Amino acid sequence: MPKVIQLCDGIMASGLNPVTHAIPALEPVVFDLFMSRISLKAEISKDIDTQREVVVSMLLRLIQYYQVIDMLIVVLNQYKKESEEKWKRLSRQVVDMVLPLLARQQMAIDSQQGLDVIHRLFEVVAPSVFRPVDLLLKKLFAPPQDLSSTHGVSRWLSAVLAILRVLMSQSKEEMILSRLQEINLPINIHSDSIEHHRANKTRSRVTNDVTNEQQPPEEIYARFLLQSIGLTSEEIADNLKHCHGTDLNENHQFVCQQESHLLLYSMHMFQSGLFRKVTNAAMKIIRQETPAKFYSIHQLNNTFHKIGHAYPTLMLQWCNILILLNFEDQIWWSRVLQTPVKYDATPGGQHMTATHCCNLEVVRRGGLILFCDYVVENLTDAEHLTWLIVNHVNDIIELCHEPPVQDFISAIHRNSAASGLLVQAIHSRCQNLSKPIIAKRTLECLRPVHVCQSGSLLTLLIDQFLATHHLAVARLCDSIACRRLEMLLAENTQECESQLPLEDIEKLLEFIRLNNLDKRHQRLTSLLVKLRTVVCQGSKDSLELESPNPLANPAINLREIVVDKNLFLALTQDMCLTPNPNSSEPKECAIFLQLLDHTNILNIMMTKEFNTSVLSQCIAYGLDKTFDAMKEPAHPRYSLTPEIKLDSKTEPQFDPLFQAAQHTLLYHIDVVSSMLPSPHLVLTPKILTVQEGGKARKSKETFYREQIEDMFTDKDWVQDTNNLVQALLFYLTSLHDLPWKVEVPKTSAQSICRFTVMTIEVFHWMFLKETLPGSENLQTTFDLLTAVLNNPTLNSVFIAEENASWTCSIVEMTYQFLHGMLKLPGESLIDSNMKETIKGSPKHTASGFQDLLKACDHTAELVFFLKSLTNPDTDCSIPNFLKKSLTTVIISLSRLPLLNSYARTPPLVWKMGWNPTPEGAFHTQLPPLTSDFIQEKDVLKDFIYRFNKIGWKNRLQFEETWMNLLSVLCPIAQPEDAEITLSPEEEIDKNQCIVLAVKGITSLLIQSSLTPTSGDPCNSVYEHMPRNKPLVFLQSKCGQKLTRVRQLVDSAVHGNLTRNHWTVSCDNNIDRVPESKEYTLGQISIEAIWSLTGMLDLERSGSMKSNDSQGVEVTQNGLAPIQQHQQVPMIILDTRQRSASLSGLDIHSCLQFLLDLYGQWLSSNISPPTPLMLINEAVKSIVILSDLFTERNQFEWMFEVMSELHRIHPTEDELTHQYLVVAISKSAAIINLDSNMIERVTKMIDTCLKSAHQSTKVATLYGCLYILESGMSEQAKIIIPMVTDYLLKQLSSGSCIHANSQQHMMVMLATAVYLMENFQEELRESNFSQTILQSLLTIASSSDEMVTISVYMAILQGLERLVLAGVCSPDDVETVIKFSVDRLGHPSPQRTLAALGLMLTCMYTGKQVDQWTPSSSVSEGLTDHGAPYRPINHDPESLIAAMERVTVLFERLRKGLPYEARVLAKILPQFLLDFFPPQDIMNKVIGEFLSNQQPHTQLLAQVVFEVFRSLHERKQDTLVRDWVMLSLSNFTQRTPISIAIWSLTNFFIAASTSRLFRCLFHYNLGRMGKMETIDRRLFVLSALDFRQQLTDESQQKSFHLTISSVAHPGTPYSDLMDYCS
Repeated sequence: MPKVIQLCDGIMASGLNPVTHAIPALEPVVFDLFMSRISLKAEISKDIDTQREVVVSMLLRLIQYYQVIDMLIVVLNQYKKESEEKWKRLSRQVVDMVLPLLARQQMAIDSQQGLDVIHRLFEVVAPSVFRPVDLLLKKLFAPPQDLSSTHGVSRWLSAVLAILRVLMSQSKEEMILSRLQEINLPINIHSDSIEHHRANKTRSRVTNDVTNEQQPPEEIYARFLLQSIGLTSEEIADNLKHCHGTDLNENHQFVCQQESHLLLYSMHMFQSGLFRKVTNAAMKIIRQETPAKFYSIHQLNNTFHKIGHAYPTLMLQWCNILILLNFEDQIWWSRVLQTPVKYDATPGGQHMTATHCCNLEVVRRGGLILFCDYVVENLTDAEHLTWLIVNHVNDIIELCHEPPVQDFISAIHRNSAASGLLVQAIHSRCQNLSKPIIAKRTLECLRPVHVCQSGSLLTLLIDQFLATHHLAVARLCDSIACRRLEMLLAENTQECESQLPLEDIEKLLEFIRLNNLDKRHQRLTSLLVKLRTVVCQGSKDSLELESPNPLANPAINLREIVVDKNLFLALTQDMCLTPNPNSSEPKECAIFLQLLDHTNILNIMMTKEFNTSVLSQCIAYGLDKTFDAMKEPAHPRYSLTPEIKLDSKTEPQFDPLFQAAQHTLLYHIDVVSSMLPSPHLVLTPKILTVQEGGKARKSKETFYREQIEDMFTDKDWVQDTNNLVQALLFYLTSLHDLPWKVEVPKTSAQSICRFTVMTIEVFHWMFLKETLPGSENLQTTFDLLTAVLNNPTLNSVFIAEENASWTCSIVEMTYQFLHGMLKLPGESLIDSNMKETIKGSPKHTASGFQDLLKACDHTAELVFFLKSLTNPDTDCSIPNFLKKSLTTVIISLSRLPLLNSYARTPPLVWKMGWNPTPEGAFHTQLPPLTSDFIQEKDVLKDFIYRFNKIGWKNRLQFEETWMNLLSVLCPIAQPEDAEITLSPEEEIDKNQCIVLAVKGITSLLIQSSLTPTSGDPCNSVYEHMPRNKPLVFLQSKCGQKLTRVRQLVDSAVHGNLTRNHWTVSCDNNIDRVPESKEYTLGQISIEAIWSLTGMLDLERSGSMKSNDSQGVEVTQNGLAPIQQHQQVPMIILDTRQRSASLSGLDIHSCLQFLLDLYGQWLSSNISPPTPLMLINEAVKSIVILSDLFTERNQFEWMFEVMSELHRIHPTEDELTHQYLVVAISKSAAIINLDSNMIERVTKMIDTCLKSAHQSTKVATLYGCLYILESGMSEQAKIIIPMVTDYLLKQLSSGSCIHANSQQHMMVMLATAVYLMENFQEELRESNFSQTILQSLLTIASSSDEMVTISVYMAILQGLERLVLAGVCSPDDVETVIKFSVDRLGHPSPQRTLAALGLMLTCMYTGKQVDQWTPSSSVSEGLTDHGAPYRPINHDPESLIAAMERVTVLFERLRKGLPYEARVLAKILPQFLLDFFPPQDIMNKVIGEFLSNQQPHTQLLAQVVFEVFRSLHERKQDTLVRDWVMLSLSNFTQRTPISIAIWSLTNFFIAASTSRLFRCLFHYNLGRMGKMETIDRRLFVLSALDFRQQLTDESQQKSFHLTISSVAHPGTPYSDLMDYCS
């Protein structure tokens, strides 16, 4: 160690930079002497102590470096532990050396790190070294040595900060001030100090008028702080003035950090209360006149304002100091808060204009928060409160989440006048209320408004917020307004009238009616009506006088009201007429309309006041009734209309409601279409004039626009049109989804198309007016356009020549919409080069064709843009809910004859010189491309993309496309081509073109399998013939019950009108992603291929009684028998033959040609050898096209060629081998193989299952599925052990979810389920089924991040199919039920509903064997209405288990989303009636209905109604009455009374024995929470009806006692007692 110390001393004496040489050398020495050796030895030897002293002396020689001080801190800490005397001695020595260096600015502190070291040094030294404080004060007030540079200022400021920190932490204010007064130190920091130093002058002397005798010490101390702050801020401002952001050096940044610390120290002293005298002195100084050479408060403010744009935190710290010092000058705060000149009335104020500087915005917001805090502390000064509210109401709202602003708002609302001022300011000056976040914050600020300002608050809420289309804002507004109205209703009449006069109430009600807000805010409207009644006791409710409803007229005695056709007619008119505020929800209106006959329905619907928003629900409900009549023609209908008679020989007859709604809808559309100007023209963006006779006049386009603008500016007309759009869309969609073909009436086709174009023009006009329509209206309009273009009847109208302008309008609007959403004005929708290419297309200049040619160009751009719209990896700002509709619209437009040629033509050909002569009536039809152009790779790629998207329309287009692609596959050899030798790059390019052509020709042929229309990829789907067969269980009674319940869930989820979606989805392949339109492996089953190739022996398959058949034996006539495994034989329809023949295509010849060509390419004898990329694409094409094969020899050819290729092809090419294994397996499954071939196929499958390439594994599993589909053949027996071992290994491992792709997981699931379902005997000896079942449940129970929704749904579909097929044992079914019940608590609605469906399936499949099934009359539900209920014995344990599951359903209904609750409410009545005795049902349902924790009370009311109705049908009227009497007292105790009355009314109506009276349930359902005259009278009427049913005198007495106990004056109970008496 001595030698090391000697070397270090030599380094120090060498004159080298100590920072880079001596100090790094000393660091390990210090660490060793003062830390390491201490931990090794208990005692310190004399030699070590000597060495320490030497090292300390060396450190003291370099003490001006902060790195050395850092080491001295280590030494001091160690001395403090070892010897207090050494610690104090060294502390005194270090401080005596450091303080003078700091004062002389000789300490090398040039960064925050160095300053932090000084702070830590002063914290570790002995406190006694700082006593007395004279030394510190002298060094603090010592004149600066050098302020001529930023470097000097930072070193001086480091000394100030270090000493100030010590004084604040270790000395009291009294001690500091007393010593400062005694030693009489002057202030040596003046406003011109920096200027003097830079001018190389002597330091400024203290002026004669500023001496210690004239100033107390606290003022000196406070003045010093302000002077230090001012000098530093001046230095920062000067640097900013002469430099820019990138030129500022590190010294400047360090000074800014030091200034921030100085401000923090000042804030601590002013706010902590430890320096009260200094704080008071500072407050006094900023209000006094400032002496010469000192910084005034205005100078300081101006300096900080200059640096605020660069350093907002410094500005805010200074503002906080001003707040602490009670500086309230409004001129200054106007500058900080950037008060707008038009608001601020401060005289002489210098206001900043609005700025977009981020830092100044930080200053503005922070300043507002600080000033709010100041105002809260000084509420006695109303001037500042008023100024802040009036001028900065928008800022207060924007920052209302900040605690000081929250306190400010609370303080406002504690004062009535201030609260009213805030309401007034928001009403007159609040901006951006259209933004939902601002509106929500504003409402939160208004929620605690003073109670005396409730009237003005209500006016503001209804006028400014209630009409918003943001539902969250509207609900919050409604909640606040209703709460205020309830508070007003609790006051006396005079108070109500003073806050909200009658005239204002009438205006508010009128505003609600005019804006159609009464339905959305029924409770608010009802409370306003109540308030009006209170304010004006003598006036009658105008709503009641205008209504034809006898329930709304108090003059009519309730005993005179008869529930008959006339009453329902009056109620229906009351519900459906627009001006009537009693109009109900559209669904309830549709239900009541359906009760009437066709004539009365039409009479109401054709009324001018009829609410057209009801039409959609009328169509839906009419179709529901039509399906019910088809399904159960003997079902008694609760209607006033005659029964629908169905004739099996004719198509079903629609319900009268549907017929009337259809007639009304088409009539309104005809009326609107007749009002539109004729002839139709394309809207122009600007006013056009024409010259005639030397005078300018408006063009016909201008006249057309002016005429149509008169209609578009009418809000009522636009609202009615939107209602018709929604109804028309639902109508067309319903016709498309019906299981039988229904065409649109041809007499209305023209009007529908014109109406659709008009809806597009509305949005086009809004875009021209720079107005953005609502997203819901946009989606509805695009969906309507899609439905119209895809309807054959309507499409034929569109393609008529006289309607060409319609197409132009639609294209123009679609183009402008996309351009407006994605691009700035002047930019192009697509790449500018591509746009110029499209514009280079040939143009016909004749007049009248410009709009058509413009539409063609726009269509070409839109088709090109589809790449961005449909690619999920492309950053596109189009909302997802519009992407599908826009894609369909663009493709549908491109298929119109007017635009089809341009849409299918690649734009590059224009640039390459193709200049054909357009043909057709409008010169928009182009001839096919020649082979010269199509052989260009870019042209070919775009050509294939376009016909893949657009498809083809007829046989001619198909053949033209075929020939174009064929010219690339087999180019015509020219004589000069033999002499041309292609370079390697050209050869690769040529092969790439051939590969593209193979892809294109494969896609072209496979499009022939699209149904219902070949070649239409937009509106058709690829034929899918699943491998699964229909299940026997679904044909049983329990299966039909399950189907009925599952259809309720499925129709609610998918919205399918066909009512058979679930039964179809049960048979779909599990490996298919739901709703996917992609063509995948397994698209056509083996059995379907046998049928299509004539190899299926249906007669023999029908004679097979069991599943013990041993393989597929090809019969003498070459047919294969269909296999049965406890399923119904699949009905195979030759849909492909129908699909292709409708277009007149010869697919067989095309396939034969391709097979010959592929055979040449794949031959091992071909020279030169076929490129690898072409082999791969040819094999892939054969696999896909094999679904189109119609002959056995084609599959034999495929097996032979693919097997040979598999033998000779390199095994490293996994991409090709994955398709080879599918092709070989598929062909082997179809044809009969000998034992040698079977062994080769089996070996290939075994090898591929062990491949490391996951795509090969997926393809191999598909191949195995093909073989398994062939039944119990020899090869199927052999591969079953291999497949089961593979599945057990993959699915049983814990990492199977992470290690496998979604496609691999789904095909494994499909294979496992297919094996378990169809090969039970073969798997009986193994535990495969049990292990896989547990693995599937484990995977499905994993988190959402691990299991995608597609895999989850596939697992549940597989489990459901296994349960339905009877594969699972009772214990397995119970396990699945527990799993599904557990998943019912999942937060995702989609996963929850899927689990619900699985639980229902499990319970219904076990229904035939358990002991708690109701008797036949009960279990048959609605199909056996007159049978009396016969109770049977129930197994208590099974009943308890089932009831626990029902409890879970009710829990989900209570906590789930409204969407889930509606689905559960639909299935619960039927489900409960199928499984439980009436006593248990009533107990559970009524208990849930009475629960105060149930947020979906209306849905529970429907459940109660349906249960009661079913019990009435089973002659259980006595049971219903008993339960009503048992629950009556519980209902009367509900709060508030409006809910109690509503609940009791529903209860009494549901308990009525009259079918007509029960129809009033839907009328009362939507009146929840109201307590108007109608509700009171309907309650009395229903209670009287129920009282008449009570034949037992004891029940009558009990009813009277229960009601009389709550019949307080003025309540509906009292009204009932009056009628009873």
